[in-house]
Amino acid sequence: MRIYIVRHGETQWNKEEVFRGRKDVPLNGTGKRQARMAGAYFADIPLDRVLSSPLQRAMETAEPMCAATGAAVETLDELIDMDFGVWEGLPLKEVEERYPAGFDLWKRSPQKLRIKRGETLAGVRRRVSAGLAKAATPEEGTIAIVTHRVICKVLVLLLLGMGNEHFWHLKYDPGSITLLEKARANTLVFSNDTCHLREVSPGTIYRDF
Repeated sequence: MRIYIVRHGETQWNKEEVFRGRKDVPLNGTGKRQARMAGAYFADIPLDRVLSSPLQRAMETAEPMCAATGAAVETLDELIDMDFGVWEGLPLKEVEERYPAGFDLWKRSPQKLRIKRGETLAGVRRRVSAGLAKAATPEEGTIAIVTHRVICKVLVLLLLGMGNEHFWHLKYDPGSITLLEKARANTLVFSNDTCHLREVSPGTIYRDF
């Protein structure tokens, strides 16, 4: 079984470094071009299924992939972004100023953070695991999962048997593609590939946000 994990393309809130979470923010112009390039990437890769977060930015990224491969998109609620509670809709700088202790913990030990009216990484991991168990079967050939930065990280950690304390050891840029293979053990083949995006945003270096 091969699992491609695709982070959705850029949104204006990505560009402005605003916490997105459950807010249904659409792709911006760059994000739409990144989605088209991701679709072109899969033109010669047969996909048996495409699973997507129900949020608009993920669905808009999944659509060109489905058009290129003929696979139908299936929404999976468990792939929705982390609920950032009172942080949602706030710029990163404002969160750092208004919630300094929480923001510092997020940077140092994100697995210990509890955001008011939000989710913990442990909670995210439980629902992602439940979603995978519900949606995937071992005999499937190749699937693509289109989702969000936090979910990409948690998915990879989950599949590799690594704890959430390694959250900051992984980075996933908008429109990036990651591949894992499942056999006797899960293997990370490549991670955060953005080669297909060179024509869209040449030289762009994203912060891990």
